[in-house]
Amino acid sequence: MYAHVPLWCFALSELATRTIGMFRPLASLVVWLVVAYTWVNNASAVDGEYQAIQSATERISASVVQIELIGASASEGELTLGAPISGTVIDDKGHILTSLWGLEQTPASILIVNADGSRHPAELVARDRNRELALLKVASEAKMTPIAIPDETTVRIGQWAIAVGRGITPRTPAVSVGIVSATERMYGRALQIDARVSPSFYGGPVIDIQGRMIGISVPMKPEAGSAGEKSDWYDSGIAFVVPAEAIAARLDVLKSGKDIESGKLGIVPTSKMPISKDRTLSAVLALSPARRAGIQSGDEVLAIDDDPIRRVGDIKQLLGPRDAGETVKVKIRRDEKELEFEAELAANIPPFRPRVLGILPRVEGDQIAIDFVFPDSAAEKAKLVPDDLLTQIDGKPVGSIDRTRLMVMTHPPDSPLSLQVIREGKPIDVACDLQSTPEAVVEQLPDPESTIGKDDWEIVPRNLPDVPNKSVLLKPTKDVAEIGLLVLLARPGMEKLEDLVQPWREVAEKHPLAVLAIASSEEQRWKPVESDVVVRMIEQVRKLLPVDSQQIVIGGFGAGVEMGMMVCLRNREIVRGTIVQTGSRPGGFSLTENEPASPVQVLIVGGTEIPVWGRVLKNVGYPIVQVASKSNDPLIEDAQLHQAVARWMRSLNRI
Repeated sequence: MYAHVPLWCFALSELATRTIGMFRPLASLVVWLVVAYTWVNNASAVDGEYQAIQSATERISASVVQIELIGASASEGELTLGAPISGTVIDDKGHILTSLWGLEQTPASILIVNADGSRHPAELVARDRNRELALLKVASEAKMTPIAIPDETTVRIGQWAIAVGRGITPRTPAVSVGIVSATERMYGRALQIDARVSPSFYGGPVIDIQGRMIGISVPMKPEAGSAGEKSDWYDSGIAFVVPAEAIAARLDVLKSGKDIESGKLGIVPTSKMPISKDRTLSAVLALSPARRAGIQSGDEVLAIDDDPIRRVGDIKQLLGPRDAGETVKVKIRRDEKELEFEAELAANIPPFRPRVLGILPRVEGDQIAIDFVFPDSAAEKAKLVPDDLLTQIDGKPVGSIDRTRLMVMTHPPDSPLSLQVIREGKPIDVACDLQSTPEAVVEQLPDPESTIGKDDWEIVPRNLPDVPNKSVLLKPTKDVAEIGLLVLLARPGMEKLEDLVQPWREVAEKHPLAVLAIASSEEQRWKPVESDVVVRMIEQVRKLLPVDSQQIVIGGFGAGVEMGMMVCLRNREIVRGTIVQTGSRPGGFSLTENEPASPVQVLIVGGTEIPVWGRVLKNVGYPIVQVASKSNDPLIEDAQLHQAVARWMRSLNRI
C-alpha cells in the first residue's frame, strides 16, 4: 500500500506524534488522512499512465505485423523457419519496414502475418545496412494500416519510449515501456532507450506517450558484427532505435530498390583514444576517398561539414550517420595552413593489406634506427643496413615507431616508398618497393639484450576475485625492459595449467616472453562472455609487467582455439595476433576487415596448406603466416615450433 506514499508524509506523521501532545490522536488522524489522499492521487496517476500507454499502443497496433522468414540451409538444402520478428507498415502500398535481423541474406520466403492470422507473401525491396533496416513490400493487395513517419521529431531525454512488437504471437502486440536515455548513440545512428527489447521486437515501432512514432527498434553495435553480437544487449534494459527522421529522409531511396551502405572516408587518427585531443592523422588508406581528395597523413582534422572536431571520437560520431555516395567537407591543418577538401564517401575501400619495409626498429634518442634488416625484404633490396637512421618517409618527418609503421603499412600498393636515412652522418635518399607481410617466419633474429637468467623465472597463479576462471603466469622474477606476452586458453576441463606454460620456459628465457594460461569456468565449454574475462586477465598482466603492446598474441587448445580467435578479432586494440592449429575450425564470430590502427596477424601451425577459413581471412586483409609441425599437439610438444612462435611474435614489431 505504501509504495507510492511520499517520504514527507511519514516525516510529518512522526513530527506530529512527537510534538503535539494532547492533540496527538487528532493530529495523527489528520496526517493519515493526508497520506490516504496522497496515495489515492498517486494510484490515480499510475492508473492514468497505464491508460495513456494502453491508448498509445492501441492507436498504432494495427500498423505492426509479424514477419516469418524461411531460408534455405547451406548444408542440406532444407527449408528452415527463423524466429519471427516484427514489421512496421509505412504506407498503403504495402511497404513494410523491419530490422535487418535475419535478412542479411535474402531468404527463400518472407511472410507477413497480420493480427487476424492471415499470411501474405512479401519481397525484399532494399536494405539500409548503416542502420540495420530492411524494406519489404507485400505482393498481394492486402489492406494494411500505415503508421505516420514524421520528417522531424523532438525527442527529449527522459521522455516515454514504448516499444511495440508482434513477433511472439500475431494476435496480441507485445509492449515494453521505458524512457529515452540517450541520443546520438552508436556513432550518431541511434537513440538509446531503457526498455527491455528482445529479438521479437526488432523491426517494430517505438512510440511516445501520444502514440507518435520516434523510430524503429533494431539490434546494433558500434562496429560491424554478426547478428549474435548485435543482440548482445538483448533483454538487458538497453535497446537502440533508428530515429524516425533518419528513416524518413531515406525512404525514397529504399523504395527505389537501392541499398544504402555506410560511408567510409579512409582516415586513421594517430590516437586510439576517443577522448584524445590529438586530431592528427597517422595514415590515409590507399585507394580511399580521403586519399583521392588529397588528404595526407600528418594532417590535423579541424572540422567535418563545418562541425568542429574537438576529440578523436568526434570523427566517428560525425561520419557514423553518413552514407556511401554522400559528399563531406573536411577541413584540415597542414604546415600551419588551413585547407578544405571534399570527398565522396565510399561503400567499400579495398581491404587493407599491410605493407612492410622489412626492418626491426629501435629508438635512439628522438630518432628511429634500424636494428635488423630481414632477409629478402624491400629494405635489403634497397641496401638499407643496421644503424641507418630514418628521418623522412615520402617527404614527411618520421615520428614515433607506431606512426612510422602505420605510414609504411598504408602506403599505396605498386608505388615506391621514398625514404631519407642518415648513414655515418650523411643523408641518403632511398626508394623502396614495399612487400606484403611474408607468409613464413624468419629463420634467424639477433639475440635480444636480456639480463634475465635461467633461475630468474617463476610460475604463479593470477586470478580475478569475481570470476571462477583460473590462470597461471610464467614470468621473470626480476625487472625487464620489455617483454612479449603469449596467452594460451586451455581445453575445457583441464585442471593443471602449469603443464601448458612449463614447455615454454626455455624459449621464454631466450626472447624474453611471459606465458599466461587461462582455464574456462566450465568443464564442457568456453562461454562467449568469457572473452571479457580473458581481456581482463591480459590487462592484469600488463599492469604487472612491461609488456610490449605489439607482442601480445593468443592461442588455444580444443575449444580454446575458437575463443582465442574471438578474443583477438574482437579486441584488436589489445591483441596483435592469434595462433590456430590447422585442424581447428574456428567460427561463431563476426569477421571484419583488418584495420590499420590495430592490425592483426594469424599464425597457422601444424600443416602446410591454408585451410578454407584461412583463405577467407586472407581475402579481407589478414596476413597468414605458417609454421609446419608433425606433432599432434605442437603448442605443447614441439620445441622448434616454440622458437618459431617467439620469432614471429618479435617480428610483429616489424616496419
